Amino acid sequence: MSIPYQYKPLDATRKQFRLINILESSTEAALKCSLGVFSLLDINPRYNDFLNTSGLREATASQILSEWIGEPPMLTLPPSQMKNRFLWGDFAALSYVWGDPRDTTTIELNGEETLITKNLAAALHCLRETGRFIDSYHLWVDALAINQFDDLERSQQVAVMRDYYTMAWSVIGFLGPAQDECHKALGLVRSLADIAGSEDTCEDLRTTIVRTKKHPHVPGSWLALNRLALRPYWIRLWIMQELALGGPRAILYCGSEAILWHTFCRALGVLSGFLWIARVEATKYDCRLLSDEARPRGAQYVLDHIFKDIWMLSHIEENQLQPPKLSRLMEMATSTFCSDPRDKVYGMLGVMDREVAKAIEPDYTRSAAEACIRVAEACIVAHKSVEILRDANLWGPSGAPTWVPDFTWTGRRRDSRPDDTGQPDDATHRSNKAWLERRSYHADRGLEFTPPVRSGRNLLCTAVLFDTIDGLGLGTTLEPDENQNTLVQTQGSHSAYGDFDSTARRLHTTLYAGRRRFHGEGTPALLHLPLTQQQAERQFARLGWIFFEEELVWYERWTNWYEGNAKLRIGGWELGHFFSGPVPRGADEEEYQSAYTGWVRTSQAGIRRLFITAAGRLGWVSCARGVKPSEGVEAQRGDVLAVFPGCSTPILLRPHHTGDHYLVFGEIYVEGMMDGEVQVLLAGNMATLQQVCLE
Repeated sequence: MSIPYQYKPLDATRKQFRLINILESSTEAALKCSLGVFSLLDINPRYNDFLNTSGLREATASQILSEWIGEPPMLTLPPSQMKNRFLWGDFAALSYVWGDPRDTTTIELNGEETLITKNLAAALHCLRETGRFIDSYHLWVDALAINQFDDLERSQQVAVMRDYYTMAWSVIGFLGPAQDECHKALGLVRSLADIAGSEDTCEDLRTTIVRTKKHPHVPGSWLALNRLALRPYWIRLWIMQELALGGPRAILYCGSEAILWHTFCRALGVLSGFLWIARVEATKYDCRLLSDEARPRGAQYVLDHIFKDIWMLSHIEENQLQPPKLSRLMEMATSTFCSDPRDKVYGMLGVMDREVAKAIEPDYTRSAAEACIRVAEACIVAHKSVEILRDANLWGPSGAPTWVPDFTWTGRRRDSRPDDTGQPDDATHRSNKAWLERRSYHADRGLEFTPPVRSGRNLLCTAVLFDTIDGLGLGTTLEPDENQNTLVQTQGSHSAYGDFDSTARRLHTTLYAGRRRFHGEGTPALLHLPLTQQQAERQFARLGWIFFEEELVWYERWTNWYEGNAKLRIGGWELGHFFSGPVPRGADEEEYQSAYTGWVRTSQAGIRRLFITAAGRLGWVSCARGVKPSEGVEAQRGDVLAVFPGCSTPILLRPHHTGDHYLVFGEIYVEGMMDGEVQVLLAGNMATLQQVCLE
């Protein structure tokens, strides 16, 4: 974007920033704004006295605001003159999509012609119609408030951006203009939000749509919601921290129609918790009804992760909970867009662990690799661990060392971690047994952590190297372009777990990565599941298992995986010999659902391959993703399994150059090595703690 406006430097010691007003003389054809410099230190004395006497300085911004005005704030309205928090008034912060920097239009800024993107112009025109951003109520807009041609100022302003969205009277998320019947989408959202507190009502709606094939909502509303979800706003990286920090003070605009962010998310909780299949059926119905064959693709995924990612961040911020793990933030950033790869790091600082974030100073004179290295170092110091190795690999494009998690790598998959936690609470979670199936790992239990040492680009650590890969199964999905690997047959015939029955039990546990906490390691349910689509249809209909009947549309994931791996030898037996369907009568559907969904998360969401080691152990390793297929990008025979003090899962390494130098492939699951069993190897002199150099 080219802006001829001449900026004057900001005084960081005064916490100065720039805000705009939309002038009343603006018209649809000519947008006129003023831009001024203000200070966050110029606090209204009445507001300062309130903060000093209320005991709320440590409360959240939304809690303080509600107490300050005596009631929940009307976010669509500016504060009254008596309730302005600053001597110069108050402000809101805009969250929007920049759009194509080449697609621009002209506005008047302080009397000078200035180019802005048409997307921003559309947002400002929408807000102009409200007549609210005049006089003492101002608006923070990054494209105008920050000199985009001054790397030093960009760095300084990005470092304090959290303050702007946290302190704003409201955060305005502009989804785009009124089109694609978005009024129907927002009407549907409001109706779903209204039933969010009643589990029975939500289940009744699901039954109505899926079983009775009735559709109680306005025709076209589900299709409109899908199209709303596919707007570019939702794939912009920066909105995650902007909406999260806004929390209850955030409001979404679609054209001139507004809806509270919290209302939007309550509706998405109903979709995610109850209407997973129903919303697909409802959208298909809309398409048939309206003779619209262009059913939006990917909208269900987007809606689910608006709720599970951005709403989770809002929930954490508003309730001052433990921030999400670095791995979770990187998963969120994977499918979002930003024009500068460094912003994959800097755009997440506002929602990152504060101990880590305060050690990272945005610096747009440095590379994306240097930004990633700084995050890795800060995590090691703040957390006194090398847990970052779980997210490291040799596939990142930034050029960072393989021990450094690369924020710019596009191959991460959301929902792929067996021990993911921290989803927002909703009506289903308190009673949902699947919620209890997440299990944390402690592979390094009993090992004393010693801080690693940097040596140039390398990291010197201690680790226990205990095994090597022998054979590898196929990583299969329903996406043919992703099935690039080939089966590597095992050479050994030994099982680390004993006889056939013992190995079968450990294979079953491996298939869902040991993640079942509620149901324990009881019936080997997965070994009895139907192995063809036809068998599945017959058996699940006979059993009356609703979950699996609804799952049939995706059940081919299981049958494809089995077919691709049936010949892989485990301890001298082919994998197919361990499976002995059909599902027995009287079997517990919940137990089978638990095991099956655990396998889906383990095998499919992360696209992992089953492996067998030289010592006969079983495990999972990630497939190469986000890179072109080439020699050396996949795990292979001879790669080394290691446990690092300060890392909760084993890590896969590849010998590199000579001696103790290795490349990092990242986390692996190894059955029988996830809860401190490495101590047995050390006590029996079957392995030693040694120094390794990670490149």
